[in-house]
Amino acid sequence: MSSYSYNHPLFGYVTYETAHTPAIFGDDITFTSGFNTDELSMIHIPQLAGITNFVSTIYFHNKAHNQLLSAFMEIENEGLLHHITNFNSVFNMRLRRPTNGKFSTLPSNHSFGIAIDINQGDGQNGISSAPLAPIFLKYGFGWGNSFTSPDPMHYEVNQFL
Repeated sequence: MSSYSYNHPLFGYVTYETAHTPAIFGDDITFTSGFNTDELSMIHIPQLAGITNFVSTIYFHNKAHNQLLSAFMEIENEGLLHHITNFNSVFNMRLRRPTNGKFSTLPSNHSFGIAIDINQGDGQNGISSAPLAPIFLKYGFGWGNSFTSPDPMHYEVNQFL
């Protein structure tokens, strides 16, 4: 195991260990201080229920439940649900896996239960989810398409509302 620390913009100073020494690309992690997975719980997204191959109940950070549900309610109300062809990659305690393939020792925001991936399998790294981005931004999420190494399938909580 290798040990690391990081000052997360929402959670502050956290320490964690990787599963391997040295750490490998996308390595599994375990938090040793600064973050408590008890702050996560299951949340059901009604708009995704009953859709084949979709996960509709996910493990997500408690502080972001309402904003996630509000975003999906607005997506439904705006008639944009058809833009979601795949929904997955929610809670996963691991290092970041930048789309440029560069190694990172920073924890993925999936590790904190504040990130989701939409349309991962669209053949274009999720860019087909673009019509949803303004709604997620409205509810305190950031869009991975704005990253230095764009990751358009990725949406993560940037602020708790």
